[in-house]
Amino acid sequence: MAWETVKGAHGYRDRLYWGCISIHFNGRDDMGIWLEMSGQGCRNFESFGTGDYEALFDEVRQNPGEMNLTRLDVAFDEQEGLLDLPELERDTRQHAYVSRFKKTTVEWQRNEEDGSEGLSIYHGRKSSDILVRIYDKAVERGFVGRHWVRVELQLRQDRALAFLDKPGTIGVRFSGVLANYIRYVEDEGTDSNKWRWPMKSYWAKLLEGVAPIQLYEKPGAEYNLSNLEAYVYKQAGGAVATLLQIVGDEQFRRGIQQRGTALNPKYRALLDDYRNGIIGPVQTDGGR
Repeated sequence: MAWETVKGAHGYRDRLYWGCISIHFNGRDDMGIWLEMSGQGCRNFESFGTGDYEALFDEVRQNPGEMNLTRLDVAFDEQEGLLDLPELERDTRQHAYVSRFKKTTVEWQRNEEDGSEGLSIYHGRKSSDILVRIYDKAVERGFVGRHWVRVELQLRQDRALAFLDKPGTIGVRFSGVLANYIRYVEDEGTDSNKWRWPMKSYWAKLLEGVAPIQLYEKPGAEYNLSNLEAYVYKQAGGAVATLLQIVGDEQFRRGIQQRGTALNPKYRALLDDYRNGIIGPVQTDGGR
């Protein structure tokens, strides 16, 4: 299957399209190029491309100002009967949950092809940087008699990048963020603090005990050495170790110095702290 040139969207006049992957171009001078991959596009990227999302996201991380991630959707498809939508609707309407969101809505979505209706629960505003959506995917796809509930994180801008920078697999990060932002809870009548109530059994099974992960940093919160180490060792460690063995220390150092990309402001601030004596050098076992 070959790429075809079709009409663009959202101000772009043209786009290259193949397998639910679109490369929008020919917009205003300040619009750049927009890569759009739907869920099916991601599957095609995995089946017919490299499927290397980390390499794709690293391009964004390493080119701040030139590239940005406008939106990232991460979804869990529950098809084993763990989540019962009528029960979730009841618990939502009865406020049997704790949430960091100010707005929660319950809506019914109609499938225009067959007229069927499916439930959608939104935690957060649809225009916000983070949104949790729980909905009947089977109805959306027009499947009759099939259990398919999708729990979806919609992340935009800095929240999307923050998600990618957290350690762990995509599944661990997904569960950790979900646990931090929304939990369905059981009132046992023994504690007035709702945040200490135990989770509903279905929600606990969904999260499987993963520790909460916060994506928001208060304005002025510093990027510290631990953040840097976690990224270099856990996210990029394999790539760094491989390249070092192939090209050697000297060529690796030279390549880093000549990389031709601007230093991210948070790294520049960290370097300033080091030069001003606010933080010290990293101590390794060999340096003790």
